[in-house]
Amino acid sequence: MKFKLIYSGDIFVNPKKRAQHISDIRMQFHPQLKKLVEHSPWNNLTKYMLPHASKAPLITRHVGGIDWNPIISPNLKMIAELDILLLHPEIVGVARSDIDNRIKTLMDGLRCPQNEHEIGTNTPANIGPIFTLLDDDHLVTKLTVNTSHLLAHDIIPEKYQGSPDSVFVLIDVNVRVTEGNLENLPFMV
Repeated sequence: MKFKLIYSGDIFVNPKKRAQHISDIRMQFHPQLKKLVEHSPWNNLTKYMLPHASKAPLITRHVGGIDWNPIISPNLKMIAELDILLLHPEIVGVARSDIDNRIKTLMDGLRCPQNEHEIGTNTPANIGPIFTLLDDDHLVTKLTVNTSHLLAHDIIPEKYQGSPDSVFVLIDVNVRVTEGNLENLPFMV
């Protein structure tokens, strides 16, 4: 099963307020993933998610007073392969910042917080469960990253335009099942 996610904005290499920056990234993915589970076969996941979970195993995490609904969960024996296209304002071959730390920051934004210290104070606590791609980043079994020069700066939100840390990211997500069972049957296509 495949789908795509997009991110447009800053990805800092070593942010001073890391939890807040990661929260900003998570909150760009949240509405996309919430929309994903409105469609078949992804709507089958809602049976295992709060607030209306009706089946076990429950995949919702409760961290820092907030419910987090990951799409990829070990409870459903699912893993992910990610193919990331990262477009940045730097000229290719003359990088201002290192790609590995940008990807580390992005990966943290794709997963549930593991403890309350990873939740930024800017994370809204009153919007209901927050959707994330991953329960944890150890569920990524394949990761490819392609980078290139961003030529169309108008696809970056205005508040990030001109920032040397602004990027446009397209993520191809390939969800795989590690062990077939009745809970993950809809995802074995």
